Amino acid sequence: MKMLFTLAWRNLWRNRKRTLITISSVLFAVLLAIVFISFENGSYERMIDSMVKLSTGYIQVQDVLYEEEPSIDNSLLYSEELKETLAGFSDQISYIVPRIQNFALAATESQTRGSLVVGIDPMSETKMNDLDRKLISGEFLQAGDDGVLLAKGLAEILKMHPGDTMILLGQGFQGTTAAGRFAVKGIVDLKIPEMNNNTIYMSLSGAQWFYGADNRLTSLIIMPVNPDKTHQLAAAIAKKTDPEWYKVITWENLLADLLKLMKFDQAGTKIMVMILYIVIAFGLFGTIITMMIERQREFAMLISIGLKRSQLAVISFFETLMISLIGVIAGMIASIPLVIWFRLHPIQLTGEMAQAMIDYGFEPVMPFSADPQVFVSQAQIVLVISLITFIYPAYKIFRLNITEAKQ
Repeated sequence: MKMLFTLAWRNLWRNRKRTLITISSVLFAVLLAIVFISFENGSYERMIDSMVKLSTGYIQVQDVLYEEEPSIDNSLLYSEELKETLAGFSDQISYIVPRIQNFALAATESQTRGSLVVGIDPMSETKMNDLDRKLISGEFLQAGDDGVLLAKGLAEILKMHPGDTMILLGQGFQGTTAAGRFAVKGIVDLKIPEMNNNTIYMSLSGAQWFYGADNRLTSLIIMPVNPDKTHQLAAAIAKKTDPEWYKVITWENLLADLLKLMKFDQAGTKIMVMILYIVIAFGLFGTIITMMIERQREFAMLISIGLKRSQLAVISFFETLMISLIGVIAGMIASIPLVIWFRLHPIQLTGEMAQAMIDYGFEPVMPFSADPQVFVSQAQIVLVISLITFIYPAYKIFRLNITEAKQ
């Protein structure tokens, strides 16, 4: 086998120019594929991270009926038993974010607006999404406060300012009437238009009192110490909780619609990458065909003096494989500095595109992903292409007519 490998290596460099051109085509295709995929994955990772921290968290514990019917009547009881269960995972849980949310009608002397009321624990909420940094006027909530925070868009619609008073009307737990008068403590800019125009924040205890839902939550968000172990932690918590009462959901389920949109968007990148790999395949195939035509007499002579056809096929396979691997490795090495540089120094967007990103709560940058799988996957794909390309020379070698080839 060592001899066959040596022969294959020497055969490659009998025509240096052709070999280098083929390797270069593989190199640049792999380089471009890695850069495209790294950029796309980096953008999605940043988007998912922002959505998880701003909205859903990595894991949520909900009442078993809440996902199908998100009503406050299907809120969960935050019992001592549940607290003790979660305390058993304290080494894996970074912090917990309790929330209770429901809709209410916000009213002033001249305006009304349907709004989402979110009851929060201010300290844990700021750990998760830096809500206190979004305060643009007034004061931030404190635990047990009777006042509310208004999102900037809603405050503009209702023409409210810190110190003003508003009325909230809604339906509380099990059909009770929820009504109250609340002072506006501050205004926060949430950036995302849909949230900015409809959101009101209360302290958790204030929201539970307002909806008549003592010790109840619509969701209990769990932020793991290691986000990479989200699924293992969610599965472990699910085993320790009663499935008749509680449901443990990961961020993939909570952001299912967003992930579907991402997969649809990835189709464009996959088409571009596919074109690059078609270039690789035809480049390799063209090289192999040329080598087969030029060396027919050589192959016939080798078979005549005793070299087995299977051994000749192995030599041809090694040649194809070495050209592919050299190109892949060179492409990976060339891409690593680029990916690392743009990972550490993301491309800064400017103008209207940057403003659009800011308006939706995302930092106006184009980050890259340094996930090792981005690099490894390219080697795997090119290896498959090499194996497919090898079918032709193997077929020709085993069907080679020695008499005709020598002429």
